[in-house]
Amino acid sequence: MNFQMNKIIMLLFLMVSFCKIAEVHAESGKKVIATINGKSVTYGDVFVNNDQKMYDLQKQLFDMQSQQLQNYLIDQVIKLDQRSKGLTSRQFLDRFVVSQINITDEAVDQFIVQANIPAERINANLKAQARQYLSQQEYQNQVYVWFEAQRKKHKIELLLEAPAVPRFSVNTVGAPYTGGNSYRYVTIVEFSDFQCPYCAKAQQTLRELQKIYGNKIKLVYKHFPLDSIHPEARKAAEATFCAQEQSMNKFWELHDKFFDDFRNLKVGIMKDMAKDIGLDSMQFNQCLDSSKYAERVDQDFKEGISLGVESTPAFFINGRFLRGAQPLENFVEIIDEELSYW
Repeated sequence: MNFQMNKIIMLLFLMVSFCKIAEVHAESGKKVIATINGKSVTYGDVFVNNDQKMYDLQKQLFDMQSQQLQNYLIDQVIKLDQRSKGLTSRQFLDRFVVSQINITDEAVDQFIVQANIPAERINANLKAQARQYLSQQEYQNQVYVWFEAQRKKHKIELLLEAPAVPRFSVNTVGAPYTGGNSYRYVTIVEFSDFQCPYCAKAQQTLRELQKIYGNKIKLVYKHFPLDSIHPEARKAAEATFCAQEQSMNKFWELHDKFFDDFRNLKVGIMKDMAKDIGLDSMQFNQCLDSSKYAERVDQDFKEGISLGVESTPAFFINGRFLRGAQPLENFVEIIDEELSYW
């Protein structure tokens, strides 16, 4: 049994386990499964928010099955070709399908730049690895193009169904937002932390999306301060609520200033930033010093936890979960798909 099959069997085992857990939770969420100092722990306490984890497992299995199915179909199509006699599938592809692959130095350098690899790590060995990876990608691309043509020729229909993407309902009442003035738009809810470097990086992606889609997207901001590693993030979140109290536009101005200087967010500096953007300093300082919006920040954080957010940034695009500072094209793919439903 090969390694690929072992992976599939393991994923199936995990999926069955999750399914059984989900069934039990649905039928008997109040069933006690443990106690702590006499206090009951129920299925409902433990097995919550598994939708995204379940989907991730299903998607991994689907991707592996899809690849295995494609490999099988390629083998079958090759056998239908008289030229394949005496050749392995790989030999056939090398001889009749894939043309010579030549990865230029420029392509290697461009790949390294796009991968954001630090200059001190770039050496001959790394470049050789990058060249090999690009060669493999080009080989696969050529095989894919050939296989798509064979699908039409041999009337191949793929019936393997992808798992349904879970959608989550996010409470956006009272949350700061911008955009979404078009008759149709996609809502992007971001759970973020003002001291998180990955969140700061993601802001450039969101600005690019605004340039591309304009009012066809609505950006909504929710707070998810990671107190253990970002001690000023919670107070920064409260500060932006204080800015929003005076003006929605001022929220976004302070939001931008905080992310532009995310490593330097002491309370005194926050107050200076608020003054710089024209907020009423007395009102803002009283609001911040009194922790007026501490509970609102905590509500956002708890909601994020209930939705399965574990790190920042985390996005919900029309309810579809996307974790991390993803590349622009990953957002574009989902947004275009959502807009196509209209």
